[in-house]
Amino acid sequence: MKFRLKCHEAHRLSIEQMDRHLSWFERVRLRAHLTACDACTTITAQMRLLHGAMRKLGQEDEVPPA
Repeated sequence: MKFRLKCHEAHRLSIEQMDRHLSWFERVRLRAHLTACDACTTITAQMRLLHGAMRKLGQEDEVPPA
């Protein structure tokens, strides 16, 4: 396994990071890629924003128990 990520691999890990804990090696690889790639950093920030908005929207839709 190589250390450097390609952009599509970084996108996949960024998405997976929202649903599960990444391994130490995955986190280091992703952080190294995001440090060097402004485009992926921007896309990751946008995905986190959307993910947070969807979670908040989902919480607002929940009906409290009677």
